[in-house]
Order: sequence, then C-alpha cells, then structure tokens
Amino acid sequence: MLEGLLAFLALHAAEPIPPGLQAVTFHGAAYLVKTVDLHKDDLRLYWNDAQGHPFGDFAPLEKFVASQGERLLFAANAGMFESDFKPVGLLVVNGAEQSPLNLREGTGNFYLKPNGVFLINAKREAMVIEASNYTGLLSPAVWATQSGPLLVHGGDIHPDFIEGSKNAKIRSGVGVRKDGTVVFALSRGPVNFYDFASLFLTKLKCPNALFLDGDISAFHVPGMADPKPHHFGPILGLVEKEKNR
Repeated sequence: MLEGLLAFLALHAAEPIPPGLQAVTFHGAAYLVKTVDLHKDDLRLYWNDAQGHPFGDFAPLEKFVASQGERLLFAANAGMFESDFKPVGLLVVNGAEQSPLNLREGTGNFYLKPNGVFLINAKREAMVIEASNYTGLLSPAVWATQSGPLLVHGGDIHPDFIEGSKNAKIRSGVGVRKDGTVVFALSRGPVNFYDFASLFLTKLKCPNALFLDGDISAFHVPGMADPKPHHFGPILGLVEKEKNR
C-alpha cells in the first residue's frame, strides 16, 4: 500500500504544473489550486452562447471570450447538470436567472443536504452559502451557481462525510476565505469527501466551501494541453478585463 502511494505521488510530482495554477499536497493527495482576488480579477459564469447552445467545453468558451476582445485566463466546470446540459439548480448569469433554485429532496451528491450556492453579488463579494438561505440575501447575486453538497459550512465539515471512507473519486470544489478570496481546487487523483473538505478547511483556510462535481471535473488555463473532450453545463471563467489588454 505504501509503495502504491509513493508511486502515485511520484507520478503526479513529475507532471508539469500548468501556468497560473498551484500544486498542493495534502494528506498524501495531489491537487491543483487556483486563487482569485475579486478586487482585481473578473470572475464570471457562462452557460449558453448567443444562439442559446451550451458552450459545453473550454475551447468554445475560449473562442467566444476572444470574440468579445477579452482573454480567458482560467476556467472550471461550475456545478451539476442534466443530460440536456441544463443546470440541476440555480444559475444566475450577469444578473439574469437562467435556472431556478432547487430545494427539492432527491438522491445523489447534489441532494445531499445541506447543499449550497456559490455567488458573487453586486458589491463584488463572493460567498458560499446554504441554498435555503439564498432568497434572504440583502445584496442580489450577479453570478450564482448551485451545487452540492456543501463541503464546509461555517467552519464545520459536512456531518455526513466519513473520515477514512473508501468512496474516492476525482473531485472539484470552490471555497471562500474570510478575506473574500475565492479558491478553486481539483484533485489530481481519487479522494474521499472528508479529505477533500479537510483540504479546504485546514490547508486552504476556507470556512465555507462547495463541491462542484466529480470525475468529469477539469481546470483550464491558456496553452494547457487537454486532449480529452469535456461535456459541461455551467462553466466558471476568469476573464482578463479590456483595460488590462
């Protein structure tokens, strides 16, 4: 078992880290991390193009952003979706609600309550909140995506997560630090929910964090080699503002 772990770490340590991303190791697992400062960075949500078709992957989104005279600096899948790429829950794009809040009961990770919403409000403040608290916000969301479960809520790991669980998969998530910094993390190998939540709480210092998705999850930065096609619903994109070009 120890030999297998060492081989896994050696394999991922040898892989080049894409520019703009940070390599982090926590409890024997490797992660890619991206931090975003909303005081200077422009983070948005995308779903459909001008014709109403889902972007679905990073390449079409990158081309669209370029057509607007801007540059896509970073992108990540942004939550769960149905077979027709429609979000399972809330999606707000540039102040317009594209899909309603979903507080129904159900099965699967999305419905493992409490689930949550990652949002950026009109004051450029980022939050990860429990989904049931969304309608009580004082400042409206400009960008928002719902997913589940909450990994960390108010400094506490989700009560249903089991330390040492054998349910290990690729996982992606987003957290917000007390100073408002947004932190994305993607595991480079299978991890369980408890360890992934612990990464956000202990290593990344996020008292609130939200699970985005599992094995399909991916990050993108300019020039990143990614021969695997993706099929996403909503996508989070960090865009270089025109004034910086």
